[in-house]
Amino acid sequence: MERFRDIGEHTAFEADQPAWLSKVVGDTQQYSEGGESDTLSYAINVIRSLRWPGAVTVSKGGKHTSIYVGYGLKKGDPSYNPIEPPVVNADPEEEAEMPEPTPLTEPPAKPVEAAVEDE
Repeated sequence: MERFRDIGEHTAFEADQPAWLSKVVGDTQQYSEGGESDTLSYAINVIRSLRWPGAVTVSKGGKHTSIYVGYGLKKGDPSYNPIEPPVVNADPEEEAEMPEPTPLTEPPAKPVEAAVEDE
């Protein structure tokens, strides 16, 4: 099997839905440029993959670009089996406010007699 094939040769996706969606967007008006046979269009052709969500190709005037922003999984792929995230922990209990360990003022001095009795 060839890696690159015509879009029409791709196998149907779901319920005979094509694997690609193509549409023309933008200004589809045909403008004459100089002569009768010279026409100009500002329309852009967008081709989007229905099998690979996030794969898009846009083209205009013979130039094209492709982009893929996705998870690397086909639509409906059975291997996609996300796990449930862990339970979020509850907030911890807040501690009671304590006095500063190094106060800005000195504690009151004990009388000398009381200091002798404590020993």
